[in-house]
Amino acid sequence: MKTLSQMEKKRAIILNNDNDDTRRLFESCLSRGKHVCKPIVDWSDQQVWEYIQAEKIPMNPLYEMGFHRVGCVGCPMAGKQRYREFRIFPTYERAYRRAFAKMLELRKAAGRQCKSRLWSDVDAFFRWWMEDPGIPGQYELSFHEDTNEIYYDYL
Repeated sequence: MKTLSQMEKKRAIILNNDNDDTRRLFESCLSRGKHVCKPIVDWSDQQVWEYIQAEKIPMNPLYEMGFHRVGCVGCPMAGKQRYREFRIFPTYERAYRRAFAKMLELRKAAGRQCKSRLWSDVDAFFRWWMEDPGIPGQYELSFHEDTNEIYYDYL
């Protein structure tokens, strides 16, 4: 991978990736001036689930439904999992569509209607949003493997 340009370095945001192999039991949070203990940081997924079962810790029932990631229904971070979420919870899809319709209506009223077919109506916008394509003017986050930094760029 290429090295980061000067502009990219100025925009770099360093994040502690919770799944990073370099995470440690004890870490310092420089921004908050605190020390943090992460007792299960080096446990495998299996060890975590065995502990949950052994200690009878209540868990989110969505895991029992086969979900591997539990977050907001329809969250873009879930990728194609959103299609399944909306099949199971159609009220959320309707809420997203209502919000998109309102957004498009307000944009039109403000004279900011997008001429792209991608945002021509609620159905088109919903399809665009579910497929995660980037459009010009949006930010895109990228991870630089050599420096372990996350930086953003305009599409």
